[in-house]
Formats: sequence, structure tokens, C-alpha cells
Amino acid sequence: MRILLTASMPETLKVFYLPLVKRLVSEGFRVTIASAGRPALLEFKEKHECEILPLNYHRTIAPGSDMRVIMSLVKHVRAGRYDIVHAHTPKAGYIGMLAAALAGVKHRIYTCHGLAYETETGLKRRLLKCVERLSCTLAHHVLVVSPSLQARMLQDNLCRKNKMRILGDGTACGVDLKRFSLTADTLDRSKILRRDLGFSTENKVIGFIGRLVPDKGIHILIESFLALYNQDPYIRLLIIGAMEPHRGNLTSSMLQTIQEHPGITHLDFTDQIEAYYPLMDVLVLPTRREGFPYTLIEAAAMEIPVIATRVTGCVDAVIDHQTGILIPPESPSDLTRAIQTLLYDKSLAQSMGRQARDRVVKQFSSERLTKLHLNLYQEILSQAHTN
Repeated sequence: MRILLTASMPETLKVFYLPLVKRLVSEGFRVTIASAGRPALLEFKEKHECEILPLNYHRTIAPGSDMRVIMSLVKHVRAGRYDIVHAHTPKAGYIGMLAAALAGVKHRIYTCHGLAYETETGLKRRLLKCVERLSCTLAHHVLVVSPSLQARMLQDNLCRKNKMRILGDGTACGVDLKRFSLTADTLDRSKILRRDLGFSTENKVIGFIGRLVPDKGIHILIESFLALYNQDPYIRLLIIGAMEPHRGNLTSSMLQTIQEHPGITHLDFTDQIEAYYPLMDVLVLPTRREGFPYTLIEAAAMEIPVIATRVTGCVDAVIDHQTGILIPPESPSDLTRAIQTLLYDKSLAQSMGRQARDRVVKQFSSERLTKLHLNLYQEILSQAHTN
């Protein structure tokens, strides 16, 4: 059986779907990864026995370039005689589904990871909504990563309910519980990082992991941190993530604060992210929108309590006052109070961390979600043979 997985950036498939890719290969599937020609794409060929197809994806909508990618993909898919094409992310979603439909692929799957238009306005909002609706229309099966995201899609008439499906309790493909666990090795690496970053045992560390874009609520995070730092100069803010200009820029004053404030440490994304979680006393995500935020359940797997906004996706990742705290969006004062609660009530923070880990183990393991994906593929193919 042949399956093509496509996403705009290969890192999406590497970070979220590598356990599934490995399982598919071990089960005898011929797997092709179609994505932007970045180093992470080559890894699928060199390390994981996949075929690869480099595509000139642009993260923004570019009609001329998109059409060339579509025609290239149509040609490849026709020649490859794929049984399933499974597309991820908004850009690769509509390109992948349109190309697969034109090529006559009988089993087309689109996974919706979030709705970029939620925080847009005007023409761009309408265009992004149309793109999502097109992807859903062309797909035979639409996987949705969280219940709140499905509710929003139904509210906005993006897709029929009988075409949508949530695998298990949601997420893209779960969390690797062996990697995201407080093992002796991970704790040893974390101790070295603490020393290298200059964090002392007296420092209380607030963590943020994600793209440095306005939608993630960075301005709320910085405002809250500055208020906390003025009260307690031993507090530290660890920011891990890169800027993405196509999704909006932070103000120059905000960037200057991040770069120059003595209490803020900013690092780029890392493949060793599991070693950074134990540095944190609390992880915060004051975001405006999500699909199903992985940082929240990765932190949960590491027994780190979290604070997030009560928005799409986050409400599925956090059980309020049990595995973390949910706050209203765009509220620095609520974020400040929530951080204070978890920084200074160690017993509560530890209790939330333990409950968060238990929930991830029961509901969001990559082993469980990998099996559910595989069952879906086999179900689709067996129904085709029956018919």
C-alpha cells in the first residue's frame, strides 16, 4: 500500500507524526513525504526509509507558485498510484487535496490542526476560511485535533459533521511518553542546561515555548512578566521559539525587551526540548487561538503545571484547576495572578503536575494515537476492497 503524507514544512511531520511514519514503514506501507525541501525532509529518507518529494511550498497564499506546486504534485501522485493522500496544515491541505482529487486518488484525508482565520479580519479572513472549506470539501475524511476545534468548524460551516472525526480524545498524533518523562537522563541534561543558562536554585522560572508572533499573546506574557519581576527579581522568563514574519511581527520595543531584559532568556527551537521542561516551574501559553497545543500536553507529560487562555484548543488540553489554570484571553492581570498562584503554592503546582501527567498517559500517548491512525487507514482500505 502506498501513502503520501504532505505538510507545508517537514518539521510538522517530524515533530508530530514520526512515530506514525515509523509504524507505517514497519507495517509494510510505502510512505512518501511531500514537503518543503528542508533538512528535516531529507531525514525521512536517510533515517526512516521513506521516499521524499521536495515541493516549493510558500507559507502564504501565492496563486502562481501554488499552481505550479499543484501541477507537480498531480503528476507525481498519478504516476505513484497512491492508495491514500493525507494532508496537514492549511497550505498543504488545500494543495494536497486539490492535487489528489485531480489525480483521482480514491482516499483523501485532511487533518485540520487549527483555523488561522480566527484572529484575522476582512478579506484575508474570508480567503483563509474559503481555503479551509475547500480542503474539507475535497477530502473524503476530515480529522480534527480537538473537540473545540470541531465545534468551531461546524459553527462556521466549514465541513459536514458526518465527514469529521476526532481520533481518541484529540491531538495530532499524541505525545511520546518515553521521551517526555522525568527520567534520570533527562534530569541530568536539565541540570547542565540550568547551569549553562545561569539559573540558580533561587530562581523561579516561567516557561514559554512557541512561535514569537502576536497570535501567541507574547505582549500579554511580557507585560505580566515585567509586573512579576518588579515584585520578585529572582523570577526568570525562558522563551523558546522563533519569529515567523509571515504570521506577524512583534513591535520593536517588545523585541528589545526580550533581547535585553536581564530576567529574560530567549532561545531558538531545539530538538532537545524535553530537557528544557524540568527547568520550568510553570509553562504559560497566553494564546489567541490553537488547534490542540502540544506544548501544554508535553509540559503535562513532564509534570509541569500550565496556564493557558480559554480559547479553541486550549480548553481541550487543560482541565481548569486540575491539570492547570485557564484564564481569559488578552488579560495580563489574570495571567499574573495565575502565575503567582502556581509559583508560590508548590503543593498545588505539584498536584496539578501529577494529575496532568496521569491524564496524558491515559488519553494522549503517541502509542494510542498511532494505533488509531493505523486503524483508520486499514478501515478505509478494507472498505474499498469490500466495495
